[in-house]
Amino acid sequence: MANTTIEARPKRRFQFTWRNTDIFWVIGAILLLVGAPGIFQRLTGGLAPTALGSYVPWGLWVGFYDYLVWLEVGSLLVFTTLVYLVSFKRLARLKPLALFTGFVVLMMALLVVFIDLGQAMRFWHVLIYPTFSSMITWMVWLHILYMVVLVVELALVLDLIKLQETRKNQLLRLLAYLSLPMGLGLIIVSGSVFGVVAAQPLWSTSSLPLMFLVSALAAGSGLVLLLAVLFWPDKKSTDYVEVVTRLSRITAWFLLAGIFAASVIGFTTLYGGSPSRTAAMQLILTGPFWWSFWIIHVLLGVFIPILLLFIRGHQPRWAGVAAFLSVITFVAVTLNVVIPVLATPELQGLATAFVHPKLDFDYVPNLMEWQTILFIFGIGGVLYGLGLRWLPILEKKN
Repeated sequence: MANTTIEARPKRRFQFTWRNTDIFWVIGAILLLVGAPGIFQRLTGGLAPTALGSYVPWGLWVGFYDYLVWLEVGSLLVFTTLVYLVSFKRLARLKPLALFTGFVVLMMALLVVFIDLGQAMRFWHVLIYPTFSSMITWMVWLHILYMVVLVVELALVLDLIKLQETRKNQLLRLLAYLSLPMGLGLIIVSGSVFGVVAAQPLWSTSSLPLMFLVSALAAGSGLVLLLAVLFWPDKKSTDYVEVVTRLSRITAWFLLAGIFAASVIGFTTLYGGSPSRTAAMQLILTGPFWWSFWIIHVLLGVFIPILLLFIRGHQPRWAGVAAFLSVITFVAVTLNVVIPVLATPELQGLATAFVHPKLDFDYVPNLMEWQTILFIFGIGGVLYGLGLRWLPILEKKN
């Protein structure tokens, strides 16, 4: 019998190749570790470890929720309008990225509002026992319907739902048109949640939902511009410069519209307004955290980006810097909408009438609240980085 030798096949080893997009899940993992103590305190101690109280029941978390909703809905409203209504077809190649980014931001927003609930496990009550006279009920239902539309769109774009190409494009167009009124409704309702609170004069105004809409469009257009600068597949093409230039102009004009809307509210409040409204506005403009409005938002988030977008908007690097500054500083707007109003006593002497840690108007987010936010951003970073690595979201660069 002839001797036969069987050569052992070499074992395949998993080889990890670093990609630039992996920075998202690496940063996300670090944020998860840093924020873990905060989320642990929230899960074991409820809302007791927070700096929230009876006078200031909404704080850092509600501000970040509205900020994430502005980014999520605003970016998709701008993107869908440009692609399907304005026929800006060159931007359509970023559709998987725009939808996936909106989905991740949506998940983060829902997580933020989930941890802000006193009895988080009762969230389903608003679905089973809705009170449609409440704006919060409408906000929850609209958010769920919007999430369903977004998930179906994303599944179709990523070919997770197999359909004939013509039929898939028709369905995507239908869902895109459907998402526009739903997104507008969600932003307006989220602003109306504050606007119908008659006990808070600075909130109780019909112009607040409009300000929410303009702010969402400004923040969302900045996010779309940032995505184009970071992830455009062929950055040597003329299309790249033209897309960035056009998005820069759109973002700059939305930022100017935001200045106009905020100025109208500010001037009407300070000119002949009620004492409580004036006190809340002065707390925003000249209070202990005046720098969050004037430096973080006005200077870094509006003034410098507008100059860069109008003067250097045709240069992708500077356009990216402007978009980055605008996107990350817009959270100052929502925090200034939520916190100063609640931190203003409704009655003279109320701040000193009772003494208790939970009966305090001097609200400052504590470490636990910030760590919880970092943990949620860590989840978003990990999901985003892994999605960009393993899902067919980005086009291969030429």
